[in-house]
Amino acid sequence: MSNGIFEPDALSIMKDVYEEIISQPWFSRDPEARKAFARYLLDAYPGGTYRPDLDRPILESIAREHYGRRDP
Repeated sequence: MSNGIFEPDALSIMKDVYEEIISQPWFSRDPEARKAFARYLLDAYPGGTYRPDLDRPILESIAREHYGRRDP
């Protein structure tokens, strides 16, 4: 589906990906950054179109660039 409706399995996968990435030490601790990343994740992979093998490296790169911590 591409209408923003997620099947339970697809939503579970997206939740796992979200939690895995925000738990990284480089990810911002700002709650607004976490919300923005969640929105990005759901918008970028509508209806559960996320493919872990192909999309994970790209997603992590985007998360590092846009939501990575700026402090040393």
